[in-house]
Amino acid sequence: MSDSKKHTPSSFDDHLRDLVRGILIPGIVLSAMVLMAFAYTASQRRARPHLHRVSFRLLVYALISNFILSVTLIPMENLMTGPPSSAGCTFAAFASNGSLLFSACMYFCMALNLQLVLIHGVNGLIMEKYYVIGSFLLVGVCTISPLAAGQFKGLYNGLCDDLKFRWLVPTQSFWILLMASSELVCFVILMSYMLRHRMSVKRTRSDISAEMTALQYAAYSAAPILQFRGIILRIVLYPFLSCVLNFSGSTLDLYLAKHLENTELNSQLNVLDDCIFNARPFLYAVLAATDPSFIRAIGALRNLHPSTGSDGSQQSSSTAKSRAQSSCSTAPSLYTRTLANGNQAEGQSAESIVRQSLDATGRPQQTEADVHHTRTHRDPEEGSERHSNVEGRKDSIEFQI
Repeated sequence: MSDSKKHTPSSFDDHLRDLVRGILIPGIVLSAMVLMAFAYTASQRRARPHLHRVSFRLLVYALISNFILSVTLIPMENLMTGPPSSAGCTFAAFASNGSLLFSACMYFCMALNLQLVLIHGVNGLIMEKYYVIGSFLLVGVCTISPLAAGQFKGLYNGLCDDLKFRWLVPTQSFWILLMASSELVCFVILMSYMLRHRMSVKRTRSDISAEMTALQYAAYSAAPILQFRGIILRIVLYPFLSCVLNFSGSTLDLYLAKHLENTELNSQLNVLDDCIFNARPFLYAVLAATDPSFIRAIGALRNLHPSTGSDGSQQSSSTAKSRAQSSCSTAPSLYTRTLANGNQAEGQSAESIVRQSLDATGRPQQTEADVHHTRTHRDPEEGSERHSNVEGRKDSIEFQI
């Protein structure tokens, strides 16, 4: 068979490292640009409240880890082609293994946090510190153990291949495959829960009489899993991409570590493994650059003075918008507490929900002046509008996901 033939060097082998660097360097540049854009946006007072989300902070940690990984991959390429260095191999293996594992932990925590908050009603802001602490502990155990045993120095020079395989599985491959599998499970559970909840809302709407208005239906369907489904589906892309890359990369690493023959198949798989591994920083940076929290923060920076105008027309439009939002937000707020748990939502009768929405909408202008006053007010020193309503909702579901 052609796959078992011994690999013969070709002109492509001479340009393999150029191909790898061509994939890696754009990822380094783009990751650095995205991180600097995040830092600048977070430093602006007006845009900062839009970045107050657990998933966004986990994304920043993961992006920093991927940037460290991409920077360490350049000396790793030189170590593979040049003369082996014990100190260089140890540092490169320690940094790459730690950053790769920490990045995988952060994306797994994103998927886990969505399930805990939206399905089980756990406070994501409280769990955030446990995500980071647990990831640091796991990375520390999986990197310090082989470092203390002196196994990192033989990673690139071909020494002790069997021993290297026995260390690779428990310190990297097992945990990465476990987190990739868990991300897939969380994704399936979350999507099935969202579809089941949406079908329940449609079924309830068909059972209720035609007297149910659009506002009452919006109040009933104000569960976080449906209210923020666009943001949720966008956040899910991070663990989904991590699952795909980690499954493929770890499987190839284990296969190539076990099959050391210099065959055509192994050579082709090695090229594929290098491309997947070095494309991580670029792919993650592309997703991070289009994060919904970051896009909203950029939009807030572009509209510096949305409520001011020379003739007062723009201010009146924002007043009308605040009236509409105040009347529409009273009814959904009644169900944000109860619909966070799907079991409680299904347990409520449709008539009681409609009755509560009618009571809530019967007083639409009760807090109209307060909403318009607290929504935005001018800071004379900073020249910007403080979003006190955003600051006051830091414990809401939107900031926990």
